[in-house]
This record gives sequence, C-alpha cells and structure tokens, in this order.
Amino acid sequence: MKQVVFIGDYDKTDFLFYVCKLLGMDHTVLLADMTDSGRYRYAYPKLDIDQNVQQYDNFDVTESLDKVAELEGRVDLSSYDYVIIDADDPARIGEVVASDTFYLVTTYENPVMQGNRLLLESLVQSLPEERRPLPMTKVICESNGTFTEDYLVQLYDHLPIYWEESLIYLLEEGNISRKIHNQFSNTLQLKKLSSEYKNVIKSVVESILELDSGQINALWKKAERSK
Repeated sequence: MKQVVFIGDYDKTDFLFYVCKLLGMDHTVLLADMTDSGRYRYAYPKLDIDQNVQQYDNFDVTESLDKVAELEGRVDLSSYDYVIIDADDPARIGEVVASDTFYLVTTYENPVMQGNRLLLESLVQSLPEERRPLPMTKVICESNGTFTEDYLVQLYDHLPIYWEESLIYLLEEGNISRKIHNQFSNTLQLKKLSSEYKNVIKSVVESILELDSGQINALWKKAERSK
C-alpha cells in the first residue's frame, strides 16, 4: 500500500477526485479527508451522509479523519493499493509525515500561500532528520497577471524541502463548471476539462503509478469511457 499526501490550504476535492478515478481504473483506492472543515461532506452525492466509508465512482472515500491511525479502525488497509490523503490542518499535519509521496497544492492567493507556509513549517517540525530535505511537488493553479512561482520560492526557501519540477495550470471556467456538475453525479466526468488541467492530473497519476505517458493517455481514455 502506497500513501500519498496532498497538502494545501485550498479546495482540492475535484482535483483529487480525478486523480483517484484514474488510479481506480486498475487499482483499489481510498481517499481520506483530513481537512479541517470537512471539505468532502457535500462534495459528492451519497445515500448515507454519516457512513464512515463511502463509495464514489470507482474508489472509496472516508471523511472526518482526525488521525491517520484511525484508518485501521475504519477499513482493511491491506485491501487498498493506494491511500490518498487531503490534509490542510497545521495542528494535525504531523500525522502524515510517514507518507511515501508529498504534493503541495496552491494558488497565488495570499491566504492560501500563507496558510500553506504554516502547513509546511508544521510538517517539517515532525520530519525526522533522515528524511530531510523532503521531496515534494508543487501543483499550482495560476491566474493570468498575478505572481509567478519565484514568489513561492522566496516564501518557502527556508524549509528543508527539495522541490521537484512544478505542475502548473490556469484557472479556467470550464474546469469550475465540470467540478460543480460532478458534485451532483454518481460518476465523475472528465470531458471538457482544460488541456493544462488534464496534463497536470495525468502527470500526478503517471508519477504515482510509475507509468509512461503513453500508458497514462490510454488510462485517461479508459476513464473517460467509464460509466
């Protein structure tokens, strides 16, 4: 079982749903909500809103997770190939320090960037010396005419983190529309997402699965056809 964490004081629900759908085409996947506000509670349709583990499309979702250790009481972790964790609470971010892979999801909005600084500072406080610097990839949702990545470099440069090549896409209306429509659908639709957004999602899944781009493109087409 591989555990992948997506950190960020930002709504990542749609992004992680798409990642999990692709992973779930050939693997068993659990998406764990460790967000402070419980972002996933109303982010997708479900029959029993208070059930601990929900099935959405081709993967499972568990919400209101306070500690990673709670997962063992909710599910049989050995039955999953991948556990994807969404975390945005500085007080609990140390819970995910033993994970295999880390991503930071951000925009250039100041509340998001400053919130992420607190998250990262809290995370590295729990980081053992042998894991420093911690490899991490930035996923950046940009808006035209605002900051560039250089600002993020300055903001986080003091931290013991090794930044992999960033994944960047623009905020586009079509992505937002698809996100809203999917919140009311039992099956995630991938069509009409922007090319940049698709490429970022594909790159993340390619890295997690350790596949080549041709295999990921085939997986995307398979996911688009799934119902």
